[in-house]
Amino acid sequence: MKETQEKIIANAFSKVRAFYDLHGRTPIRREFEQVNTIARKYFGTWNNFITAAGFKPNVTKSKSEITEELFNLVHEFYKTHKRIPMRREFSNKSSTITKYFGSWNKFIAESGFEPNSRRIPSKIKLKNSLIQYRIKNQKIPAVSDCISKNGLYNFRSYFTHFGVNSWPDVLEYVGLRPYFRMTTMSEPEAKEAVIKLIRKHKILYGKDYLRLKPENYPSLWYLKEKFGWNKLCYLAGTKVPLTKVSVKDHYMGLIKASGKPTVKELAAKMKTTPGAIIWKLDQNLNDFITSIGHEPIHKTPNRCKLTKKQLAEHYKAKSLEHGYENGIPRDKLKELTGYPREVYERRYFSMNDLRLACNLKFVHRGSKRYSEEELWDILKKPKYMKIP
Repeated sequence: MKETQEKIIANAFSKVRAFYDLHGRTPIRREFEQVNTIARKYFGTWNNFITAAGFKPNVTKSKSEITEELFNLVHEFYKTHKRIPMRREFSNKSSTITKYFGSWNKFIAESGFEPNSRRIPSKIKLKNSLIQYRIKNQKIPAVSDCISKNGLYNFRSYFTHFGVNSWPDVLEYVGLRPYFRMTTMSEPEAKEAVIKLIRKHKILYGKDYLRLKPENYPSLWYLKEKFGWNKLCYLAGTKVPLTKVSVKDHYMGLIKASGKPTVKELAAKMKTTPGAIIWKLDQNLNDFITSIGHEPIHKTPNRCKLTKKQLAEHYKAKSLEHGYENGIPRDKLKELTGYPREVYERRYFSMNDLRLACNLKFVHRGSKRYSEEELWDILKKPKYMKIP
């Protein structure tokens, strides 16, 4: 073996030993990708390399070996603490236990112990706790009342066992009437009445609806769950929902009315801001207009990637090519050179500076030429005197 190979292998061994000293275990192959390349080159496999380094390789264990290790851990815990462990004390093994046994209590039972009694009560106990609270306190329980002092369980226990996602659904499951769903209207009647109310008062926000709604009208929570607040406002004509379909419809309407609209015109039509439209579309408005087959009215000009010297040479070459010995006129720059006047003036401040860089004649257009004496006289005159 060459000396360089010995150094490479010795360096790889030292990395593995340092990892073992730090973590108390041998590394996994994916944790040492660079070392794995060396291991496969000189030892064939990662496990052969680990063995050569003086460690025992990690071998994939069978199901029986894994379950036996878990049972041994439980029995050792029982000998030490004189009780069976709780699930959180084996949190690092929870995924393995769930995989091979299904649940913690099944694992404890198969270990030869009797599982602890379930802390979460049955559905009957959960129902009775809510009904008893209603009788005792003469009010419908709220989520904030779900504490042991009131004889109630954690609200998530009700969600889990009743198979629901909201507190009103819990109360309806038990047979209690949610206080914020009190209405005698049917679903179609409630929808029609709310739309009329929104249209009458030009309501935009839910807080205004709560302030103006009559006693028998459904709650804001009910409206959001059943219909969607923005949808009701859209049907009433007070709001325009910002979706790709609505933006496209309003854009096409403005095209028919006044040609190509700007972003500000579109935002004013939809009663929103340009930023809100861009945020809802999740893309630049020009890209959206292009995606629906139209050309935007304003485009970002192509960036000039030429250096200052290359731009001057390009300008001079195009001027001579098209027969302009003293430079192309300003109104034909975009057409003949491909770059507008702003690009040249941003680099050279003025077109005359560009001409001087190209060794062309200085154009005195619209300016009066002064001699040196005349300029000194102008500077010496008071500010209130007019210059001829």
